[in-house]
Amino acid sequence: MFQYFKKPQVWIGLVLLGSTACESESDNPKLRASVEYSSLDSNSSYTSQFLDANGTSTVSLEEGNISLMMFQSLNKYVTTNVSANTQLDKTILSNLFTNTQSPFSTLELTGDLFTAADLNSSDISLSERVATSKSAQEIESTKANFELLFAEIEGISLSLNEEAAVNKAGKLGTYLLNEDGVEVAQVIQKSLIGAFQLDYIGNVLLSAGLNADNSTLVAGTNYTQLEHNWDTAYGTLTTNPIYLEGFTDSEKGTVSEFGAGSYIWEYNKASYAKIYPAFLRGRAAIANNDRVELENQALFIRQEFEKALANAALGYLGKWRTSATEDKRAHAIGEAIGFIYSLRFATAYQADASFSDSILLALIGSDNGFWDLDASKISNAEAAIKAKFNL
Repeated sequence: MFQYFKKPQVWIGLVLLGSTACESESDNPKLRASVEYSSLDSNSSYTSQFLDANGTSTVSLEEGNISLMMFQSLNKYVTTNVSANTQLDKTILSNLFTNTQSPFSTLELTGDLFTAADLNSSDISLSERVATSKSAQEIESTKANFELLFAEIEGISLSLNEEAAVNKAGKLGTYLLNEDGVEVAQVIQKSLIGAFQLDYIGNVLLSAGLNADNSTLVAGTNYTQLEHNWDTAYGTLTTNPIYLEGFTDSEKGTVSEFGAGSYIWEYNKASYAKIYPAFLRGRAAIANNDRVELENQALFIRQEFEKALANAALGYLGKWRTSATEDKRAHAIGEAIGFIYSLRFATAYQADASFSDSILLALIGSDNGFWDLDASKISNAEAAIKAKFNL
């Protein structure tokens, strides 16, 4: 499978629709009343804090939330079938990825925000939101990479009742591994956190997307394109009205988070509590036409997101050392591989595909992959990540 990680790519940024926003009041007249930054409330819902002159919310999280639920649904299909020792179907995975053939109808969706029909009828798909900030070549290679992973996990699911070993796919404990000892389900999930969530939130919506129009409402809506870009970023991170509500350094809150939303809490203890206030402050900056504050909050979110994924990669590499059994070590490395792949989208720290691929090849690019791992390979991977992200 590791040929999927071997080719360096060239990155080219995507320019979103819209003209320069938030430059100054003379260049771009204010549409909204100013929002006092001191009035923002981290204990109140996101949508309730940004209202028009009539008291109607200017926020729509539907687009971001639908795409996040699509990710959850694809992941649930993989994990539940592996747990149940049921063969996986690459066609179903591909349809969930591309949102074709009404794929969500057969799944029990998580939460009650949207129905399967809502997702099926949406013009959104995960495949159209992976690597979106990159060149056309890298977008296509990223999509092809996931299709190859879908085909691979279908193939190895034929060995769900076999025991994994060197050059032999099967289960090790409860984890389904390929012949190289890699848990492909974890590679799919963690790679989508980078290719979809990190890239679309950080490199599209909170980067090029900041240049969208902020002086007129999008036809038929109550928001400007810039407002909507920012709101879609929030909705792609979490389906909760208050991100990480009730979470503390040691305990999860009463709500659940998925994907990046969960790992930012787990692997960025220094800054996870600042992410929601940053989203609020950035949204207020849009109302205020405060370009400097907007860019500051966007950069903060991007950097802390990327740092969380780098720390996650380090955390799972470390679990290879501390895990007491081979199945736990394999599980940890599957997660680490996906997170290291995702680091190619960490552009605030100038990481790229060459950086990511060089680590992956040195780590698990040998003939026997996971089975050939040793402490030296783990240490070299850790050192490269720490140097790049100043950790």
